[in-house]
Amino acid sequence: MMQMLKERWQQFSQRERIIVAAGGAMVVAALVFLLIVDPLMASIDKLDRHAKRKAKDSQELALVAQEYVVKQARITKVEQRMPSPPAQFSLLAFMEEATTTAQIRDRIVGLQPQAATVVEGYQETAVDLRVDGVSLPQLLALLAAIEQAPYDVQVHHLQIKPKYDNPVNLDATLRIVTYAKV
Repeated sequence: MMQMLKERWQQFSQRERIIVAAGGAMVVAALVFLLIVDPLMASIDKLDRHAKRKAKDSQELALVAQEYVVKQARITKVEQRMPSPPAQFSLLAFMEEATTTAQIRDRIVGLQPQAATVVEGYQETAVDLRVDGVSLPQLLALLAAIEQAPYDVQVHHLQIKPKYDNPVNLDATLRIVTYAKV
């Protein structure tokens, strides 16, 4: 077969040899492009996209790590304000003391402790407090007393309604909670 191709090549004129050689070179170039260059370019594009996605993921992970450090610092700060296990902190007793400090103990309509719940290693203790006929400065004094608690005490719910007969006096319902590490 090679012999037959050589004979055929010898029979071609100079011009035909140039045309066949140019056509063969074009076919070889097209095959090289289709089989080697194009797949390489496609894989380079794929790797570029992959690298960009990984860089973006890395940036997002760095942001998440920063957020984690900030939140971990907040948790540590809050845990420092929690009563330690040997300390006996009674939220109910503290609320009675705070209402006495704010001079509204006689205005208490209801002071009900709620069942303690444990969530993710923390015990939440809650007290519902209802006061009737208090003035705004007295209510603010109560909130200031709660804010100055020796441990982390938070007001989760506060509902204030003015009295119908005397809008200066207020009825208020508060849910006060504290947390302790279990």
